[in-house]
Amino acid sequence: MLIRNHFSFIIAQLPFVDDQCIFVMNIEFQTPYGKVSEKLVDDIRNRILELSHMNKNISRAEVLLKEDETIIPAENKVCEIRLTVFGDSLLTHSRTENFTKSAKEAIKELKKMVKQQVKKQKEPPDEITSTIKV
Repeated sequence: MLIRNHFSFIIAQLPFVDDQCIFVMNIEFQTPYGKVSEKLVDDIRNRILELSHMNKNISRAEVLLKEDETIIPAENKVCEIRLTVFGDSLLTHSRTENFTKSAKEAIKELKKMVKQQVKKQKEPPDEITSTIKV
């Protein structure tokens, strides 16, 4: 089954449980001009859920799948993914000859960004400032 010409739809509002806490994450897909298979949407959703298990602060994901022939006609399938992490946004963009490759590349890049952000959060601050005199 193909999902056709939907400008915007929320595919999932997914609660997941971790350490007795319930998190809710919205995943929104936008497909302004093209036809996208449900299999691709499910694959992207599952990969984004994997990212949300790496960083529990991800609250929203926006996926844009569009065709753009202005720059390189052979590579006209574009996937943009924006993750909203409390206080930050992570954005990645990929352009290839099909949506599946574009999505895989974009998610691969996001995975690197999320790992880097988690690593940065775990590091101690460079300088500890205090107003208390010792």
